[in-house]
Amino acid sequence: MAVPFFFIVSGFFFEKGLSKSKNKKSFLFNYEKKLLFLYLFWQIVNLPGNIFIYVSKYPDASVFKYILLLFRSIFLCGNGVVWYILAMCEAAAVIYFLHKISAQKCLCVLIFAGLLLLLGYDAFSEILSGTAYSYINKGFYVVFSWSNNFIMKAVPFMGIGYLISAKGLKSSFKISLLIFALISVFSVLVYLFDLKSIVNFDVNIILNIPLSILFFLMAVSINFNISAKKSIAMRELSSSIYFLHTYFIYNLMDRFFGVEFSSIIKVLVALGGSIIAYIIVKKTNIRLFKFALNISK
Repeated sequence: MAVPFFFIVSGFFFEKGLSKSKNKKSFLFNYEKKLLFLYLFWQIVNLPGNIFIYVSKYPDASVFKYILLLFRSIFLCGNGVVWYILAMCEAAAVIYFLHKISAQKCLCVLIFAGLLLLLGYDAFSEILSGTAYSYINKGFYVVFSWSNNFIMKAVPFMGIGYLISAKGLKSSFKISLLIFALISVFSVLVYLFDLKSIVNFDVNIILNIPLSILFFLMAVSINFNISAKKSIAMRELSSSIYFLHTYFIYNLMDRFFGVEFSSIIKVLVALGGSIIAYIIVKKTNIRLFKFALNISK
């Protein structure tokens, strides 16, 4: 649920900013510029690690193959958590263009098509294996290496968030919660009884779509009376956790304690470490570190 939910949030606030802006082209330019600079910064940080991974995985590969792999990693599918930023940049450009020509129906078509492609790749890949459709999944794998891309994730879910904001769609918290709870119970039963092995497709991948939308509708229906200062601090802390959590989990905990070590402790260490890093960066006021974690000046 996490990735679809965050894309819905991103699309929701993208529409808010776009609709309030007098110069929409300038808004998009600044939006994309900030995201791309952040993306490229973290790509440079991750580059030595990515080279090491490819050399270890393909020790006999040619230099040309390494260049192709790095090109795909940087410009097509992204790597680590920052794939999200690349996908968000691409989806924002698509949504802006459709907003400019007032083509909301076309956006609905792209949302529907993207979700179908997502389900075909993640939920029904085993059933579709060996059919003509499997070549579509293979094509997406060659280009993006996974379903975390702007076509299957960013455009559909950012588009949903955009439409919720643009059309002022609302839902009662109690109704959303009731439906969310019912689907969640079914999702747990699917997991407990391993329904995937019986029907040969992943039911929970399908259920994650309405769950993500309902969770967002629940969140947006709640009004919190907090100051702007606290709101900004929460956003900055969220951003710091986003950029740093995988380093604590994979580069620290997994390396020293093993992959099978307690997931709960890993999460707590990642959260605690990210919070401490945020406080240090905020206190030291070093511009490069503040930029890297998307902390306000």
